[in-house]
Amino acid sequence: METTRPPLLPDGAADRRIARAFEDAPAVIAVHRGPEHTFVYVNRRFREAGDGRPLVGRTYADAFPEFVEQGFLALLDSVYATGTPFVANGTRADTPRIPGGVPEERYWNLTFQPTIDDDGRVDGVTSFAFEVTEHVRALRETDQAKQRYAGLVDALGVVVWCVDPTDWRPEWVRGKVQEVLGTADEGTDPRAWLDRVHPADLERVRLARALLPEPGENYRVEYRLGSESEGWRWFAESGQVQRDPGALCPLLWGLTQDVTERVMHQQERDRLQGQLLNVQRLESLGTLAGGVAHDFNNLLTAILGNASLAEMQLESGHPARRAVGALIAASARASDLTRQLLAFSGRGHFKLQAVDVNLQLRELMVLLEASVSKKVCLRLEAQEALPMIEADVSQLNQVLMNLVINAAEALDEQGGTVAVRTSVERLSAKDLNGPYSAIVVLPDGSLVVSPQRADAKAPRTPAPIHRFVCIEVSDTGHGMSAETIARIFDPFFTTKVSGRGLGLAAVQGIIRGHKGTIRVYSELGRGTIFKVFLPAVDGLSPNSLPPVSRAETRKGTVLVVDDESMVRTFARAVLEQHGHRVFEAADGVEGVAAFQRHAAEIDVVLLDLTMPRMGGEEALAQIRKMSARTPVVLSSGYNQVEATRRLLGRGAVEFLQKPYRAVELIGLMDRLMPAR
Repeated sequence: METTRPPLLPDGAADRRIARAFEDAPAVIAVHRGPEHTFVYVNRRFREAGDGRPLVGRTYADAFPEFVEQGFLALLDSVYATGTPFVANGTRADTPRIPGGVPEERYWNLTFQPTIDDDGRVDGVTSFAFEVTEHVRALRETDQAKQRYAGLVDALGVVVWCVDPTDWRPEWVRGKVQEVLGTADEGTDPRAWLDRVHPADLERVRLARALLPEPGENYRVEYRLGSESEGWRWFAESGQVQRDPGALCPLLWGLTQDVTERVMHQQERDRLQGQLLNVQRLESLGTLAGGVAHDFNNLLTAILGNASLAEMQLESGHPARRAVGALIAASARASDLTRQLLAFSGRGHFKLQAVDVNLQLRELMVLLEASVSKKVCLRLEAQEALPMIEADVSQLNQVLMNLVINAAEALDEQGGTVAVRTSVERLSAKDLNGPYSAIVVLPDGSLVVSPQRADAKAPRTPAPIHRFVCIEVSDTGHGMSAETIARIFDPFFTTKVSGRGLGLAAVQGIIRGHKGTIRVYSELGRGTIFKVFLPAVDGLSPNSLPPVSRAETRKGTVLVVDDESMVRTFARAVLEQHGHRVFEAADGVEGVAAFQRHAAEIDVVLLDLTMPRMGGEEALAQIRKMSARTPVVLSSGYNQVEATRRLLGRGAVEFLQKPYRAVELIGLMDRLMPAR
């Protein structure tokens, strides 16, 4: 059995107490003698820490060959030879814990202390060791956790910090400050970040930091960091006051994160939401305008028609002719208003013909030069060999005159130049057939769009590139603010003191009805540019569309189908006065039935396009099944351009825009009636 008493201690009660202290010490203690480092004593802690192998009387090399391989024998030799103690903390010394066991990874705080004999020579070494394996592992795990935490902070692109909330003195800052905040690495003081805060956000940041929440509660503030030269990025700063164990005062733990992308997305969503609301508002106004124009045109048809009929019946010197003439003139002006409403809603009817834009502009410029101030220089820069377009000349002239006059008036008293340019551009049809037909580019590069018709469909497949005739109207005026640009297509919006009417709202509706688009570029101090794009038609010439000719008066039978009784009464009176026979029907169902009964007698059908129960398009389809040759006149004060064009392609189909006068109705019937 190994001794439990250090052999160098003398006998006696005091010595036994010292020996017991060594034996019960929490340290692992061993005493070696001689250059071979023979074990002469090990305490209980040493025996319990090992695997039970016998030690006393054995040399260090014989007892612990694994320690020899790990270099500890050389350390003992050095202490024995020099008399200099060896001290090391957290030293790895692998040894088994059970007999026959595999050496385990273990860590120790070691002291090798030389022992001196009475002659002052080193005669041995005493070793003291405390096992710190768990402590070392805990430190290692802590370091690994710190590394993982630092990696996570870097990967997330955030800056985490801790400050004294009383003066914002930083305790520590973690994260890639330079990459995240765009400041120097040494700028790890949250107080210094205020120097880079956008001036408009500075007061908000200071207030948020001053009004710190109660411990355990959070505060959050968003602001921009950067500079005018570098640009600005959005950051979110959040913090929480916490009292750490042992801390004299609470600390503020915070996190700063770049949220530029999220803020930009949110701003984009808000912008699109605002545009959507604007689109819905204008779409509702367009629907209302179209509906009002339709109903008003029906009333005007009766008013204007009967007035024109009365005028025809009055002798030239009759005193009532002047009043009737005034009534007709007022009705005509009201009709112009309804046409503007229809143009705004995009549901007007156009009398299409081949148009040479350059020729049209040259004719208009002569008129416009006399209409604008002498201080305005009008300049036309026309691209030669411009392809033709298919357009309603009067409506196109309204667009051109509106844009040029607006540009001239934008120059005020100082004068300037209004340039009108034509060119050929290649655009994708998706720019025209999408949900928007007017695109406004704001000075910051963002877009404001005005709506197309609600029933417009975006192409399901990528649209091919087509040619468009571009008409550009630019001025050297003072430009428009973002607030003005955002509203230019609003109905009745104007910046003029005496402005009135639908203005650019009607322009946009006309262009939309021609399957075109309008783009606007403007900036304060840099003038304004309007670009109108209209589809080019290859192979079209001014003589492509046959002229309308009038035939001699012919008599026949007309079927009048209209849900407005006043319109039917007026049409019957005019037609019968001119020798025609008339059948009436109040809707499409009655009209089809009447045609079926009298198909052999009916020469022309006057068919309203919008009616209850059965509309004009469906009624026309039913009539065409019974007769493919009978002329049909579609009439409406509210018309879908695409539907009208589709119906006009069904042979022997004409269109008569409401309101119409008696002479227009008679002239059309004279032309369509078959010869007897």
